[in-house]
Amino acid sequence: MARAGGAAAAVAAFVLVVETPAARAEGPTAHCTEGRAEDLCWVPPGEFWMGRTRLWLIDEIGWQARDRVDARPVHRVVLPGFWMDQTEVTHRAYREFVAGRAWPAPFHWRQGFPENRSEFPVYNISWEDARAYCAFRGKRLPTEAEWEKAARGGLVGSPWPWGARFRPDPPEDAPPDVPREGPPARVGHPRSPLAVGSFPPNGYGLHDMIGNIAEWVEDGYDLGHYAVSAIESPVGPADAPYRVFRGGSWADTDERIASVHYRNFTRPDTRIHSIGFRCVLDHHEQETAP
Repeated sequence: MARAGGAAAAVAAFVLVVETPAARAEGPTAHCTEGRAEDLCWVPPGEFWMGRTRLWLIDEIGWQARDRVDARPVHRVVLPGFWMDQTEVTHRAYREFVAGRAWPAPFHWRQGFPENRSEFPVYNISWEDARAYCAFRGKRLPTEAEWEKAARGGLVGSPWPWGARFRPDPPEDAPPDVPREGPPARVGHPRSPLAVGSFPPNGYGLHDMIGNIAEWVEDGYDLGHYAVSAIESPVGPADAPYRVFRGGSWADTDERIASVHYRNFTRPDTRIHSIGFRCVLDHHEQETAP
């Protein structure tokens, strides 16, 4: 399919993804499994607009030599439906994999399994570790496009799963002197993540798509990939030296990093205290849960 070019295409894409009150009011109904060791939520099939739609202050006033081009241009993506882990993979779940596959444990387990963090997201996990775990469960890592659609939770054009403002406005019936609270996510914190599911889910029922722990995805990183990305089920270059991780973590203080479109990358053998993962399942029907 031919792709429209030039400034007109860029403007059209920007206009199409701007969030409207109607887009928020007509959000999806979450459809998730219940009572499983790892519950799943349905991400419906269809198209969405992928990429960065907002210019930040440092873009506008020229503090950077160039704007961050790797999350642009905004482009249309079409995906089949799929099921995604409702939460990030926990220490408890990862312990079953380590025992079942005789896989090396994360290095912070050297003094023993951290029982007090059993329900925290597992970290110090490489990209290969994450892929092996997902395969052990009969799943796989999400592609970057799948992750972004899932993170948006059905909202159109919003930088965050909860709406257009990093710090949401107080309720309409709140007194006028009530201060604006922080974002409903574990971001900008000096210590560590929290137990998974500590904050409200997005429109698809998924918890902690932003913050808590950043999440590996399948794709290799390429700066200019969005300009040549396929429309249907795109995947980044398999032979890239770096792998993408998304969502920001507890340690990130910049609201740009803690957004649904921000692309981060590192070597696939990186093991760090701020990167974990979740998996997806190739089961393309909502009515019959896997």
